[in-house]
Amino acid sequence: MTAMAVVTAASLLSDLHDLAESAAEYGFIAVLLVVAGDGVFPVLPGETAIVAGAVLASAGKGSLLLVILAGILGAIIGDSCAFWVGRAGQGPIRRFIGRFAGHDRLLAAERMVERNGPALVVAGRFLPGLRIAINMACGAGQMSYPRFLAFDATGATLWSLQASLLGYFAGKAFADQVWVAFVVAFAVTGVVATVVAVRERRFVRREREAAEAGVPRVEEDSRT
Repeated sequence: MTAMAVVTAASLLSDLHDLAESAAEYGFIAVLLVVAGDGVFPVLPGETAIVAGAVLASAGKGSLLLVILAGILGAIIGDSCAFWVGRAGQGPIRRFIGRFAGHDRLLAAERMVERNGPALVVAGRFLPGLRIAINMACGAGQMSYPRFLAFDATGATLWSLQASLLGYFAGKAFADQVWVAFVVAFAVTGVVATVVAVRERRFVRREREAAEAGVPRVEEDSRT
C-alpha cells in the first residue's frame, strides 16, 4: 500500500511538472484555448489552466495580467459559443452538447433563466455543471446577444480574477516549492468545486421537482 502511494505521488508530481512546463511554454494562448473549450465541453480543465498559469506567473514565468485576460477572453468565447448553439435551435450540435449538460440541467436552466436571466449569467460562470445549460438557455430564450455579452463579461472577469489570484498567492506562499503551490491551489479549487457541485445538484433537483409538479415558473419564483 505504501509503495502504491509513493508511485501515485510520484506520478502526480510528474503530471504537475508537465503541466507547468506546458503552461510556461504556451502561456496566454494555452490558457485561452483551454478555457474557451471548457465553455462548451466542461471536461476540459479551464479553471485549472488559469490557476496553473497564475502559479507560474508568481514565479516570474509569465504575466499575471495576461493570465487574467486569457481567462476572461476564453470564458467569453466559450460561453458565446454555447449561447449561439442555443440560438440555433435543435440540431446535432445542440444534441451533442446537450449530453454534456444533461436534460435535468437544461430544464433547470431554462426555468431559472426565465426568472432571473441576467444575474444567472453572471453566477453561471461559477457553476460548471449548469454553465453550458444556462448559456444555451439564454440563446434559446432569445435574450439579445449584446445583453448576454455584458453580463457574461462581468461573470468572466470575476471568475478569472478569483482563479488567477488563488494561483498567484499560492505561488507566492510557496515560492521555493512550486509543486507545493500547485497542490495547495488545486486542493482549494477542488474543495470549492465540490461544495458548488453539491449546491448545484440541489438547484437542479428542486427545479425538476417543481416542473414535474406543474408549478409555474413565476409562481415558484414568488415562493423562493
